[in-house]
Amino acid sequence: MLFKSKGFYVDKLEKKDINKVVEVYNSNKHFLVSHTDEEQVTIEWILQELESMKEVGFFSCKIVERSSGKIIGVMDFKGGEETNLSLLMLQNDFKSKGFGILIYQALEGYAKSLKSKCIRVDVVTNYDKSVLDFWIKNGFIKFEELELNWTGKILPAVTMKKSL
Repeated sequence: MLFKSKGFYVDKLEKKDINKVVEVYNSNKHFLVSHTDEEQVTIEWILQELESMKEVGFFSCKIVERSSGKIIGVMDFKGGEETNLSLLMLQNDFKSKGFGILIYQALEGYAKSLKSKCIRVDVVTNYDKSVLDFWIKNGFIKFEELELNWTGKILPAVTMKKSL
């Protein structure tokens, strides 16, 4: 286990978790269409995504509800002087229930334990305004505009940072 908070813990993904990770992604059809032009991903797609994240030094993690042991989300991040959060995705049924803020706060605590000076997140700007609002509400400041290449699709985004 990497870190925990009230009601959940975050740990590195294992091969046995892949089917559940596919379910988490596929429960977020709006995200997938916006980011990949597809409504679903496959096990092969997830394995390729996990490998590409590993190659650039990111941890691919599962977010597990402690009471049920159920994987309720996924997270990709890399610690260091600047902790970089690449993905925080919850199973669609767990959105808008306060889990996102709890998970982020636990990540922030973990980043502080790693002696990170700030947290960085790149937010796609043409996807869902509530995502950008979430990060602003949690103390992030827009740093620069950029384009992300996610699985071959170019997405307008903004880098946001929060000092720790």
